[in-house]
Amino acid sequence: MNEKQAIDKVIEICKSNEYVEVCGFLGFKKDSNEFIVEEQENISDDPSNYFLISPVNYLLFKDRVDDMIVFHSHINGDEKPSEFDVKVANNCCDPFLIYSLVSKKIHIYTPQNSEVDVSIIQRLKEAYDNN
Repeated sequence: MNEKQAIDKVIEICKSNEYVEVCGFLGFKKDSNEFIVEEQENISDDPSNYFLISPVNYLLFKDRVDDMIVFHSHINGDEKPSEFDVKVANNCCDPFLIYSLVSKKIHIYTPQNSEVDVSIIQRLKEAYDNN
C-alpha cells in the first residue's frame, strides 16, 4: 500500500475501539516501496491508559521491514505524546504515530536516536496533511 492508504488504515484501526488504546505497527519495505500496517493486541494491564505490545511480535515485525513506526490511539486527550510515549519511543528508537480520538489528528514523534529514514516519515506526514 502507499503512504495515503497506510495512514488511512492506521486511522481506521485506531477508530475501531473508543474504550481502549489500539496499537500496531506501520512498516516500510524499500525493495517493493510499500507500506505495511499490522494491528496488534494491546496486552497492557490498563489498556484504557496505556498500550503494551508483545515483544516477540515487535521483533518479528521489525525483522520483516526496513523502517518501522509504532502506532497507537489516545482515547482521551490530544495527539501529543505523553511522557510515557516519549520514554518508550526513545528506548526502542522507533517513531510513534499517535492518533487522538478526541482531536481526530495524528502526531508522529521521532526519537533523536531513531534509525528510520526521515523521508519515510515526511511522506507519511504529507499524505496525512493532504487528506
